[in-house]
Amino acid sequence: MAIQGTHGSYSECAALNFFPGRTVELVPRWRYADVFEAVDTGVAGYMAIPIENTTEGSVYQYYNLLLEYAFDKGFRIVDELKLRIRHALIGARGSTRESIREVRSHYQALGQCREYLRRSGLTPIEVADTAGAVQEILREGWTHCAAVASVQAAQDSGMQVLEAGIEDRDDNYTRFLLVRRDLEGSLPDCEQVKCSVVFCIPNEEGSLFRTLAAFGTRRGVSLIRVESRPLAGTIPQWTRFAREHHAGDERGVWDLVYYADFLAPADRIHAVLDHLRDLVLEKAGETALQVAGIYPNGPLIDKTGEPWRKNI
Repeated sequence: MAIQGTHGSYSECAALNFFPGRTVELVPRWRYADVFEAVDTGVAGYMAIPIENTTEGSVYQYYNLLLEYAFDKGFRIVDELKLRIRHALIGARGSTRESIREVRSHYQALGQCREYLRRSGLTPIEVADTAGAVQEILREGWTHCAAVASVQAAQDSGMQVLEAGIEDRDDNYTRFLLVRRDLEGSLPDCEQVKCSVVFCIPNEEGSLFRTLAAFGTRRGVSLIRVESRPLAGTIPQWTRFAREHHAGDERGVWDLVYYADFLAPADRIHAVLDHLRDLVLEKAGETALQVAGIYPNGPLIDKTGEPWRKNI
């Protein structure tokens, strides 16, 4: 299982909970693209990636990667879970809460503790990984710097928890996706499923309204999430769908890519997708629509307040 980060990260906790009771061999990677590369080259069979957080919103670095690998490699989301994130302030042995001036962690974790850090007068410093920040402080022997990470990361490194539960909100959940190469794109064995789809529509009057009808006119179909971004900033395979534009004419410049998640009975998924195909941009016989995955609606899991394993 490839993850961004290392042992003691929240991605590890998610990975283990995708396969409870089974042995999961982690393949830690530091860069987002390297997580996808690990699955693409067969080093890992799956990856667990965080895609959105209730406090800080979407983890945008993964969106283009999901679109690129779904389009070119047949990668698909096959499961999800929503993990309650409980952060701790972690310091080296010998440090005290009063000695800490700086805090290092992943940018999402720092954002989830923004008010706590502001009230405490602590300077946030972004690094690649929560658990990696703990290891760095241990390696350097810093007593002026702490990490925002899990209590599991503190246990793994023999560090001390200076304060627990420092996240700003009690309902701080991160949604994790389980992704693998799935060329067949088979439906999960459940009556109601979640579908993640990416599509481009022209920036024209009424285009979004007509698109939303694909979801709103079918009983049992619920659009639960939709985000957009300009088409120009996506992967090359999709920017070719952008229409030509001329000086002073915005047509084509602001054509949009939409990322949408919807719930539906399994037997109505394809009717929604067929409706969308009639509305999206086309070029050379191809339509600007890509299914990123059809999978079960994942559960809420609260496992990060205490160590989730006894050893690595």
